[in-house]
Amino acid sequence: MLLLENIPLAPLTTIKIGGPARYFVEAKCIGEVQEAVTLARSRDLQLFVLGGGSNLVVARCRWPGCNLDDRDSKASTDATNPMKDGKVLFDVGAGESWDSFVSRAVMARCAASNA
Repeated sequence: MLLLENIPLAPLTTIKIGGPARYFVEAKCIGEVQEAVTLARSRDLQLFVLGGGSNLVVARCRWPGCNLDDRDSKASTDATNPMKDGKVLFDVGAGESWDSFVSRAVMARCAASNA
């Protein structure tokens, strides 16, 4: 896990407004998400999961906590039990693109229904 300091948040939001984060972690896997949570707790920092950066307005002043960028997470189906009560189950990270996830969910549902 790479911990960065004073990273501008404006480029990471859809409206491109906002100041820097005191600490910033870009998680590439669940283990790095867990490390970021442990780090924030050990330093008594608030942790904010940035996700895709939409529906978010960031203040221009520096935020003193730790921002976690989880954009690389991907949704996955439960391979051991893809259908339960007529539903397809997904494990979705905070950074999953909404449009991509909906498309994959529709395709998985169609595939499961045709099986």
